[in-house]
Amino acid sequence: MSVSDLPFPSPPPWPPTWEKRQAYLHWWLLLFMTGVGALKAAGFLRHDLSQIVGVLEFVGGALLLPRWSIVANALGKGGYELSLRAGCWFILMGLGMIVSTRKRKSPICWSQTVLCLELLRARGGNASVGIGVMMLLAGTAAGCFLQEFVFLKKAA
Repeated sequence: MSVSDLPFPSPPPWPPTWEKRQAYLHWWLLLFMTGVGALKAAGFLRHDLSQIVGVLEFVGGALLLPRWSIVANALGKGGYELSLRAGCWFILMGLGMIVSTRKRKSPICWSQTVLCLELLRARGGNASVGIGVMMLLAGTAAGCFLQEFVFLKKAA
């Protein structure tokens, strides 16, 4: 995949086709995760770990997913693709933290997880999905740790 196959900041191609799904997934995740992440980080949409999750989702959606030139160039060769993948990884880490809370049954959380994993699969195959699943599991473990040893201990 080349740098130019995702049209951001231009809108995705019209009409939508299965072959162009990457562009639509990219745009959706970028807009949705940036917006929801900002709201959570600012203290809206409160639930367990929401502000930490919000920061991860915002960083993934606003700073990494767009593949900004300054970020991609700082990452070196292949920086544009690495920026996109790191954005998905940050988002999946945040979604994994949500899985560790009482909000784990949220269809919104799981739908965004599936969309992130599909974008990773479309860009890099099943190996990319495996790394994405590991990030989701790492987020779940981090969320369990934070709830068990940091936040719930203070409440007791």
